[in-house]
Amino acid sequence: MASTSEISLVIKNIKRVLTDEEIKEVASSCKGLRSINTKEKETRENYVANYKEFYGVYKRTIKAVENLTDDLKDSFPGTKTQVRELVILGLRTKQQDLGVTRYLLNPVKYSFIKTIINWINNPSALKTKSTYQPRTKAKKDTENKKKDSTTKSGNQSETKLIPQPKTKPKPKIIAEKPEMNVVIVDKKALKDTQKISFNIENNSNFPLQNLEIRIYDEKDDSIHVSSVSGDLIEVANGIIYIRFIPASMTEESYTAKFVFTVSEVENIRDGLTFSIKQDYPAKTKVVTTIFDF
Repeated sequence: MASTSEISLVIKNIKRVLTDEEIKEVASSCKGLRSINTKEKETRENYVANYKEFYGVYKRTIKAVENLTDDLKDSFPGTKTQVRELVILGLRTKQQDLGVTRYLLNPVKYSFIKTIINWINNPSALKTKSTYQPRTKAKKDTENKKKDSTTKSGNQSETKLIPQPKTKPKPKIIAEKPEMNVVIVDKKALKDTQKISFNIENNSNFPLQNLEIRIYDEKDDSIHVSSVSGDLIEVANGIIYIRFIPASMTEESYTAKFVFTVSEVENIRDGLTFSIKQDYPAKTKVVTTIFDF
């Protein structure tokens, strides 16, 4: 959790690289910002075209955040990534100070912005397909691999085994992201809190590992989670952490059930956003998925 003095130092430096109007523009450019819809076979070219009018804002924002990150990395402990997230938090805080209440910047949106500009700056990347790979059950081999040829000789029968040609196994296709879904099961308003029950469905062949879940309200403000329940789940600084969700060995998916409690009852009545960051060892990377409700 960043201290007030750290945020103040970041905001003081933000004034060097962005004007108040430019800071407000960052929020406007984040309206409707999302990840590419690979399930609907959206191409990268079509995806980045959705944000054409904001290319200039995105470039300016990235330049400001990255320059400040380099300038301040020796002023704060932690990794460069942590300093960058602190800069983004400072920019978000400055947006709030300027009266901006919707579409505030956060690390997830910043990663989308960087992806858009990276693809624009690298035309060959636009030609690459971002494919959605649904889970498919392995088909049962119902055919006999051996064929019998029987020839009768008097009262005797002779069976000949005809070997089948060996087929080369198909390479295993690994999806760019773990195939998962989040379902809100129930919301219960208590005296001063609200309890939300939700399921995470693991539709992939791999377990989900080290999930970090941040909850946002309809205004895109962070919701502080006060308590949680479920297997291998915990909460720290208002953020949900789930260490492991297994993959099903027999069904299409594995469903894990969880509950979290918040005190911001009014703020979550009209909408919620789940930002889920997790390790994906199959691709040796960390991925983030957004779910809006």
